[in-house]
Amino acid sequence: MKRHGRGIPLWIFPAMALGFSLLLACPAAAAPAPAPASGRSCQSCHDDEAFRSRFAGSVHGKNSCTSCHTDIGDLQTHMTGKQKPAPVNCGSCHQEVARDFQKNFHYLQEDFRCTDCHRGIHALEKADENFKLAVILKCTECHANDEYVASGHSEAVLRGYQDSAACSDCHGLHDTRVYHTSLEAYPGEAREFYTDKCRACHEDPKVMGRSGIPTDIVKRYEATYHGKVQDIGYPTRVAGCADCHTSHNILPPTDVRSSIHPANLVTNCGRCHQGFNPRFVLYKAHPNYHDRKNYPTLFWTFVFMSLLLIGTFLFFWVHTLLWWRKVYWEKDKRERLGGSAEMLPPGSEGLVPVERFSLRERIVHILLILSFMMLVMTGFPLKYHEAPWAKTLIGLWGGAAGAGLFHRIAAGLLTALFLYVLVLSLQFLFPKGQRTKGFWGRLFGPDSLCPNLKDLRDVIGMFRWFFDKGEMPKFERWTYWEKFDFMAVFWGMFAIGGSGLLLWIPEWSSWVVPGWILNVATLIHSEEALLAALFIFTVHFFNTHFIPTKFPLDTLIFTGRYRLEEMKEQKPLHYERLRAEGKLEPLKRKHPTIPLKIVSGIFGLASLLLGLTLTILILWAMFLE
Repeated sequence: MKRHGRGIPLWIFPAMALGFSLLLACPAAAAPAPAPASGRSCQSCHDDEAFRSRFAGSVHGKNSCTSCHTDIGDLQTHMTGKQKPAPVNCGSCHQEVARDFQKNFHYLQEDFRCTDCHRGIHALEKADENFKLAVILKCTECHANDEYVASGHSEAVLRGYQDSAACSDCHGLHDTRVYHTSLEAYPGEAREFYTDKCRACHEDPKVMGRSGIPTDIVKRYEATYHGKVQDIGYPTRVAGCADCHTSHNILPPTDVRSSIHPANLVTNCGRCHQGFNPRFVLYKAHPNYHDRKNYPTLFWTFVFMSLLLIGTFLFFWVHTLLWWRKVYWEKDKRERLGGSAEMLPPGSEGLVPVERFSLRERIVHILLILSFMMLVMTGFPLKYHEAPWAKTLIGLWGGAAGAGLFHRIAAGLLTALFLYVLVLSLQFLFPKGQRTKGFWGRLFGPDSLCPNLKDLRDVIGMFRWFFDKGEMPKFERWTYWEKFDFMAVFWGMFAIGGSGLLLWIPEWSSWVVPGWILNVATLIHSEEALLAALFIFTVHFFNTHFIPTKFPLDTLIFTGRYRLEEMKEQKPLHYERLRAEGKLEPLKRKHPTIPLKIVSGIFGLASLLLGLTLTILILWAMFLE
């Protein structure tokens, strides 16, 4: 073989050229395309404008030809046509994009490749400034654009408003999900996905502020039943953003083309709700209870319920605190003086049990406890859906649907108990059909639970006793706080029961009341439930169990009996009246059996602990979340 120059074999020069070409095949290389032995470049053949003048300024302009066409190892063979290039593997560099694209609808369902969208790859330039417009133009090459291009989002993008949503903001670029697009078969996963996409922009106060859209629109949606159930993890049960606003036809309610235009609401709502009166659509999907101008009824309802809660708790929590201080201080004072509660001698009449509550009344109270606890445990996870404990608690009932079922069962039981007590009250007021004789005497008499003037005097006397200005009032059969508990049931059932009945089957309710009443009912139902729960778990628990003279548990409501001495001490006027009328003796009972005391203690303590746990969770959600 001939040698050239200083004894170097001539074959080394083609080898060096091949070596340089392989080196330039590295994706990180930034050198121009290699020249084969003939001195020709890639542009010698690929000489149209995309390769000759536009490639250098494209997004891949710093790459060599063989950084993408890696299988071209022998340019001479390729140039003779004997070696054809294989399809380019974009994923060799764009690995993360490739992973996303493998789950893409276009790849899975349509067998798309990168170049189906990224055509003219050799002359492709960045679209940083008009990226959203470029996305819209690209997507609408295949997709019908009538709806989207006419929508509020697209119009804004076409006007140059970059905050508005383009196709990729909702559907993604390379991770476009595979979902059924029909609302009739709209899967929960898709509903949740697209609702989250809407939230991404619409809960951003800066973006909404620039758009002139209310900044709290998402929070207002989350305050509705739709938003709460979806947020707690059960989107299949309720409507998401796209269910009402549709997929692309996103227009304001003033536009006749909009799905939320008043003329289109019956059809729009009818996709989920059936059998409603047309005024059902007057329901407000994004109500604002703080907006006096646009939602006056909701605003004043909110004000009334807030004042009711504040007034009730302000009075009774102060009452409870003062009572605890008075009793605890007096107990401590007796202990310091070496005394304690007076011990009655064995066989004393004061130790004889007397009946306070009949078996019927005890059963009613136990059923009331069970239904009330179930209502709180199934309702409050939705009220405080953002609290970390909400999903766990609602999961105990089998999810939102299961919780709703048990909530309605408990509501039905509570309603039945209320109607039963109402019948007993009417029988008390009108015994044996006597509708007029002695009515006022029975209504305001000592055995009645209806408040009277003595109760007002007892309230004043109780506060004087709290501050050591007088003796503790002497009570008859019912104290003023017991009467409040009883009368609150009537108000509570009117408020929480009536509103709950309207919300039970809202389509039926629309034949009785307009849809906006359902917004009022939702507010009343929620706030009255909070009032009832916190009142029972704090004030009522203290009055009956946590007062220092009864702590930690008074089993009276479960056994139905207390000692005659306790009756004389707690209800002196009642004791004296029964003794004077000769009615005391029939009330004497045997001492509760051991099984009854064990069951009463277990059930009572379990109820108290559950109530205190729920109180902590509620306060946690109110003040810490």
